Amino acid sequence: MKKYGFISVFIFLAGYFFYLVSETLSLPKGVGYFYPVDDVYIHLEVAKNIADKFLFSVNSNSFDPASSSILYSFFLSLLIKMLGDSSYYPLFINFTFGVLTSFYAAHFVFLQYGKKFALFFALLLQPLAMIYLSSILGMEHTLHMFLIVLFFIFYNKLAIGSLNAFSHLLIVVFFLGAVRFESVFLISAVVFVFMLQKKFKQGLLMGIAGFSPIIIYGIYSLLMGGLFFPNSILVKSNFHVSDVEGLIVILKSRFLSMDYIKYLLPFSLFYGMYVFYRYRNLKFQSVLEREALPIIILLTSYGQLIFGIMTFRYENYLMIAYLFIVVQICDFYVKTSDFSIPKLFAALFVGYSVVFGLSKMYWYHPVLYTDSKNLYYNQYKLAEFLKKYYQSETVVANDIGAITYFTNIEVLDMYGLGSTEVAQYKYQNPLQDDFSYFMGKLSASKKARIAAIYPEWFAGQVPKNWIFVGRWKMNDFRNPNIRYVNFYAVTKSNIPYLRKSLKEFEYNYFPR
Repeated sequence: MKKYGFISVFIFLAGYFFYLVSETLSLPKGVGYFYPVDDVYIHLEVAKNIADKFLFSVNSNSFDPASSSILYSFFLSLLIKMLGDSSYYPLFINFTFGVLTSFYAAHFVFLQYGKKFALFFALLLQPLAMIYLSSILGMEHTLHMFLIVLFFIFYNKLAIGSLNAFSHLLIVVFFLGAVRFESVFLISAVVFVFMLQKKFKQGLLMGIAGFSPIIIYGIYSLLMGGLFFPNSILVKSNFHVSDVEGLIVILKSRFLSMDYIKYLLPFSLFYGMYVFYRYRNLKFQSVLEREALPIIILLTSYGQLIFGIMTFRYENYLMIAYLFIVVQICDFYVKTSDFSIPKLFAALFVGYSVVFGLSKMYWYHPVLYTDSKNLYYNQYKLAEFLKKYYQSETVVANDIGAITYFTNIEVLDMYGLGSTEVAQYKYQNPLQDDFSYFMGKLSASKKARIAAIYPEWFAGQVPKNWIFVGRWKMNDFRNPNIRYVNFYAVTKSNIPYLRKSLKEFEYNYFPR
């Protein structure tokens, strides 16, 4: 019966179109849709360069891989190559995979557990996994969640002895490795569990399938003069921890963080106690066979916590996985009539999941309701300014999506996402003691005339030879670390032109 899949899709569409229309109406008439996350435009710019020059880079004249999603960038580049450039491709791709994810997730639960659980799942799916959020944002996370659904489907088929399930699972794991580098946590957990189950051949094949796109990319990047991982992995994550002392510092900070205390700790405690009291008389191998998927997801979560990012959109692929675990635990709860300690912890796990999902929905409401407007009036206006006065030049910046996609500039990214030299410096100099000197020298060698950066991000790191000329206030930004864009002339001779350009642009385009 497919009706539960359609119910799930209907709920997705309700959330999706509510926020899509709300965000579109918040923008000036005729603008259309503007993404609430600047990173989408990084994907689009990288995809343009792949389509034009087969160059996986945000800059068209150098190798600066700002995207960490091989599959998504190639997906976009294929559409650009076939149909021409359009900023609506991410919206189309995410809408398609949002529908598919919502349908197949609920339909899988119906086939596995029955109609009552399918309805429960369909009602919880959007608040907990927030597929509509990922689809509106336009990033690769919706595709990532769809692959997680396929992973659960084929893993369960493998568990009941399906002959073709393992080959299908290998294909899914390959694409998981290609869609986001964070999938290394899931792939590693799958390999580890297979090894514990003494399924060594299957574990080895899973590792080969999952890590091969990452290794292929790494070889390509090294040949192009980059690092093994994309710049975004090196500057946003803890993949580059190289010593025990550094790892201990990271572990302390992560396990004392609110991300762990609010998200992962309660899930771990409730699930751990549920498993302990339910299976305490069984052997480890028996428990592992019955609880393999929840164990894989918990291990993945800890990898995400320690080495990745656990907030905003980054954890949504884990949330849909946790919802599958919730249904599995609910199935146990319903089938046991008498009160028991495992049943108590099962109820706590499910109850916390519901509360957590509703709190996420409440927290993200203003993000979706206002951020398109904010990005348009700030990032897009900055892009217009750079296009008008600094087109085809090198510009120092730190929020690089819209300003690269809507202009023809070469960006020198002070954060490191879109500049390989900066990412390499940060990788090799974690303390960044002489960063201001390094940036001053690099900006001069690139012949940049202007720097437009968030001052809060670089306190004490702005090169001494840069001259502050003016600033724009970033109105209505929810991030307390983004209040202004400061404009610097890289040399004294650049001051008159920058000052004149800012006054002229502000007179013609502001106030809004």
